[in-house]
Order: sequence, then C-alpha cells, then structure tokens
Amino acid sequence: MSSSNSTLGAQLCNARKAVGYSVAQVSERTRIRETLISDLESDNFETCGGYAYARGHIRTIAKLFNLDSDALVATFAEVTGEFDRPMIDLLTENNVTTPKAEKSKISYKTLATGAAAVLVLLVAIPSLSSLFTSNKSAAPAPSAGASANQNTVPANTAVATKTTGVSVVVTGTVGKSWVGIQDSSGAQIFSGAIALGESKTFTDSTQLQVVIGNAGAVTLNVNGKELGAPGAIGEVVHLSFDQNGSTQG
Repeated sequence: MSSSNSTLGAQLCNARKAVGYSVAQVSERTRIRETLISDLESDNFETCGGYAYARGHIRTIAKLFNLDSDALVATFAEVTGEFDRPMIDLLTENNVTTPKAEKSKISYKTLATGAAAVLVLLVAIPSLSSLFTSNKSAAPAPSAGASANQNTVPANTAVATKTTGVSVVVTGTVGKSWVGIQDSSGAQIFSGAIALGESKTFTDSTQLQVVIGNAGAVTLNVNGKELGAPGAIGEVVHLSFDQNGSTQG
C-alpha cells in the first residue's frame, strides 16, 4: 500500500485510528469481515466478491466514521475505472441480476406453416370482400353544413406553454470525471463517468443534487446558463440546483 494519506485505503485506516477503533470493533459494528476491512485499508478490492460489494462496504464504513461516502466512491471509481462499464454489466457480474435469456429460434417448419396460412388468407379475403361489397348501399353525401363544420378549427385549440423545472448539462472539457445525479426525491438517476468531449443532460421538475468527482474536468450549464467549471482538477464538489438555478455546497 502507498504511504500517501490520500489513498482510499489510507483514509479508511486513518479514520478508524482517529476514533480509536480496532479492525475487530469495526467488523462488529458494520458486519463486514475483518479480513475484508484490512484488505480495503490496503487498497485491495479484489476480495470483496466484486466491485459493487466493495462500494457498499466503503459506504458502510464511511457512515460509521462520518466520512463523505460520495467522495470515497468517486476515488474508488478513479482507482478501479469501474465507472466506464455499463451498469447492467456490473449488476450481472455481482449476481444482482441475470443476463437476458436468448430468444428461442423459430424452425423452418414453423415459418413454412405460417407462410402457407397467409397465402390461404390472401386468396380467400378478396372473395369474401366481393360478397359484402355487393350488398352495401352508397353512403349519403355529407350536407353542406356538415362539411363546413368539419373544416371549422375549434376556438379553444391548445397552445404550447413554457415548461418549468431544472435542467443541468454536464460536459467533459479537460478530462474524465465521475458524476452522480439525484432527483428531487433523492433517487439516483445517474452514476458514471463523463468523458472528454461527452455531454449529458439531466432534468427534474424541482431540484437536482449533483456530485462531481473531478470538478475541474467538466463545465456546467444550468437552466440555459453557462456556469463553467464548478471547481478545480481533482476536487470533489456537492451542488444543488433548483428552478432558479441556485446552488449550494
């Protein structure tokens, strides 16, 4: 493990020692095995059973020590590069979901049977149609008044109104950054990377909570207004945007 105190493992280790907990005490309070806690403090994430579980352990330990879990997960993403993978791949890898089953193939015999049935219908339908057509009477022509009514445009035609809400556009301008977005209900609507040259738009009716792991690498446009970079390279920022575009840390 690196001797630098900036590594993820070092931050977890230093936080534990600062409150005077042993690894065993952390294990007792978090229900995480001692060996896994020691591995996390050594920046070894391979024994957690998958990166999705590692992220969960990191958040649990961060809560115990009152650490910024979003910032730690952002650091984890930078170290492991897991934010570059589609979420469905991560879920499948960690047995949270299962891959979609392949559709069963249709046999040539089934296709041939279906084609024959269609051919029979194509031959029979014109004959049946002619029997009904001979018994139909001509439909009465619409009156002049009715025609006029049909061409009349209703007076209360709906007019498009200006939509309200909050819109945030995140664009990668210098490098790559991890970004987390939550809507007004607190639900996570995005968690991943914004690459150089990539732009993503997020909207909500009232509020968006934004966490950016490398604030100097992206620029923000909020409700149509360019705000520029929200921070410096390597800086983790927490922002909140509403309909007025106001922000808070």
